[in-house]
Amino acid sequence: MPSDRVTRAYLELLRRVLVFVRFRSSGNRRLSDEQLFDLMDAMHNVPTLLTGRDPYFTDENIRSALADYDAKWCERSDGGASLISILDEALAH
Repeated sequence: MPSDRVTRAYLELLRRVLVFVRFRSSGNRRLSDEQLFDLMDAMHNVPTLLTGRDPYFTDENIRSALADYDAKWCERSDGGASLISILDEALAH
């Protein structure tokens, strides 16, 4: 299982992603199905990392999925904040 510091950082990332999805789930600024799929694909293994139930889901593997999302979406207009940046910011506090 990850340390308390890492756990808190990933929980903050989950919180921020959930808020982002909530605000972008309807209306003119609704996320495209493709972006929503990619975001959830990047995030769906975070709970497994936090519970430590599967040794494959390491911080390194999860960060790789987050970086893939960032590379595809964060450069686009209003693509949202970098997932890696959110996680690193949370780790710094």
